Amino acid sequence: MKVLAESGFCPSTGIYHSKWVSPLLPQNPYLSLPSFLLSPLLPKTLHKPAFIDSTSGDSVTYGQLRSLTVTAACTLRALGVKRGDVVLIVSPNSLHFPLLVLGVMYIGAIFSTANPLHTRPELQAQIQDSNPILILTTQEHKPKLDGLISGLLIMVQTFMDDVLNHQPQHHTCKSSKVVISQGETAALMYSSGTTGKSKAVVCSHGNLIAMSCLLSHVWEAQAHGEACKDVYMCVVPLFHMFGLSIFVCGVLAVRSTVVIVQKYSIEEMLVAVEEYKVTRLPVVPPIIVQLVRLRNGAKGVELGSLKEVICSGAPLGKDYMECFSKCYPHVRLSQCYGLTETNGPITLCDGVSGRLHVSIGRLIPCLEAKIVEVQTGKLLPPLKYGELCVRGPPIMQGYFKNQEATSIAINEEGWLHTGDLCFIDTCGLVYILDRIKELIKYKAYQVAPAELEEVLLSHPQIDDAAVIPYPDEEAGEIPMACVVRSEASKLKEIEIINYVTTKVAPYKRVRKVVFLESIPRSPSGKILRRQLRALSTYQRLEISSRL
Repeated sequence: MKVLAESGFCPSTGIYHSKWVSPLLPQNPYLSLPSFLLSPLLPKTLHKPAFIDSTSGDSVTYGQLRSLTVTAACTLRALGVKRGDVVLIVSPNSLHFPLLVLGVMYIGAIFSTANPLHTRPELQAQIQDSNPILILTTQEHKPKLDGLISGLLIMVQTFMDDVLNHQPQHHTCKSSKVVISQGETAALMYSSGTTGKSKAVVCSHGNLIAMSCLLSHVWEAQAHGEACKDVYMCVVPLFHMFGLSIFVCGVLAVRSTVVIVQKYSIEEMLVAVEEYKVTRLPVVPPIIVQLVRLRNGAKGVELGSLKEVICSGAPLGKDYMECFSKCYPHVRLSQCYGLTETNGPITLCDGVSGRLHVSIGRLIPCLEAKIVEVQTGKLLPPLKYGELCVRGPPIMQGYFKNQEATSIAINEEGWLHTGDLCFIDTCGLVYILDRIKELIKYKAYQVAPAELEEVLLSHPQIDDAAVIPYPDEEAGEIPMACVVRSEASKLKEIEIINYVTTKVAPYKRVRKVVFLESIPRSPSGKILRRQLRALSTYQRLEISSRL
């Protein structure tokens, strides 16, 4: 089997292979994620901060994290939580979020998370689906959850007070530790549901352990064995797979430190970067946009410690990447790509030279990929675009209580269909074009919304934009732009249409514009097109199609 050295492509099989040397994953079948992350602590690591609260400066060391995880597990057990039970966490970022997650897994229970911004009906749907025995939340979000569960509804602060008060007694729980296998379910993480109903992704301990190993392997190689010296900042939600995989699985595996921002603001983030000498900052695209729009850098805040900003969650426009590079010339801007279904990032720009990467990086170790022609299923060589399919240790077990959706997503050979239109170049770099389901079918052509959105965002009077299909009797669908104008702008529909017309092929032109106050997005920055379509249908927009 001949594999092309640069691209990692094997012409005889049609499979792309990671160019990274694969690490040896833990072979012990009886291993949980908490045990993997916290059992082998060196003496010098015990007093090192694992997590720091950016506002208060309070911290949890690695030694404390291990001890508190065991005590949290003991407290959960005293509340009646058993192996296989689901515990739902509905909370914004906090210093205690990681240990709650680890504590649930420590006793073989299953953690699930929900966006605290969800409405009561959205939370109710998730609770009915996952049937949690216990919900941990905050006082702010309690009213939305009251009466939705027959089990316990406990405040995070109350729970943590109990944990801290009983910490010296944790040895009694440790002595009866549950033996957990890598194949057991560790988490139910709900997909963002950008185009359809959100589904619960079943993540095993083995999936999350694999992600921990693969991230730490790449990060250690990039940092020449000194990844533990990095300081990460967490401004993305820990209830989302991007935040969970990076800041729990990855950072704890390399023994780095995480500075947690409880409630995001650009000002607090920049001040905290300077105060805590943050070196790596994972973000979503809207934060890049905010940083670029500061124009003259960071308003006097010193960002000299920052080495890299890693963007994920949604495609980032090339114009913003170039502007960012000019505003922050000492900071490397890279992208990574992953899904809830892959338990975190499966491409990373680590190891790719240069400060700016239009690609989403290379396949992580142990991962295989195929580029499949959507209509025929034909396997495609480098530089040809089609659906990205991936296979490897981090891939989910399936969708919870949904065998039909699981069989559609993962075939008999273990290949996960990502639903993303991509190509891989001759150097093995992956480029994402758009979601296949989001492609607009205009007459006989396919139009990628992401391409039009990048053009729209290059207009100086447009703050945000999304492009969705709108039904048309003659064309099938037409591209409709949803636009957020900048403050004081009086930009008109025809001006936007003409602007886009000069920059794209005729069949890609925007043919209708609606103005909105904001574009609905998921916590990871993805545009919630389903909501935009519902909004446009509700408004009964009259389309004067410019065909």
